[in-house]
Amino acid sequence: MFTNHDNSSDKIRLYLGTACGKTTATFGVLIRALSLGKSVAIVFFDKLEPNSSEGKTLNYLASTYPGNQLGKLAVHYTGINRLGAGPKGSFRFYSCPNGILEEDKIEAQKGLDLLVKALQDNYDIVIADELLDVARVGLISFDAVKELVEMRQDPSLLIMTGRKAPDWLMEMATTISTTVQLKHHGKAISGVDC
Repeated sequence: MFTNHDNSSDKIRLYLGTACGKTTATFGVLIRALSLGKSVAIVFFDKLEPNSSEGKTLNYLASTYPGNQLGKLAVHYTGINRLGAGPKGSFRFYSCPNGILEEDKIEAQKGLDLLVKALQDNYDIVIADELLDVARVGLISFDAVKELVEMRQDPSLLIMTGRKAPDWLMEMATTISTTVQLKHHGKAISGVDC
């Protein structure tokens, strides 16, 4: 039997791995939370809205339903775009010698500031999509991520995605899920994205 309870025992979730499904998992949490009237803030650290196939739907939910029976949704994209911007459409931060630009670091900091604000505003769920990867490549420091984690207060749930996480964060996390790619068809498909 389903029991409705607050999420104070689930404080920090990590969705990790090199396969598809990390961001998709956050969308499942987002939809469920909104359906129960909760507030959700999501910050994307690795893509812009024009190349985000979910962007229109998320913005529709954010703009159409405030104050309605659904919860509140805040959607933010930083100016970072690693998708398809490197050689032959590869991820720019991982494949270009000059892949990280100063403006990327500035935009990553803006994203971090948006997460801090969402936690200060006591959103029920705060999602940092690909935060761990932008920290891993040096756009922001893991010290800044640690400060973010330490400022989280109950009952807010902080969800972070990325390929991997440092040991200290794995220790602090209350839930960790990983994706494992067993086979891949070769290239992202629009509308499926994986």
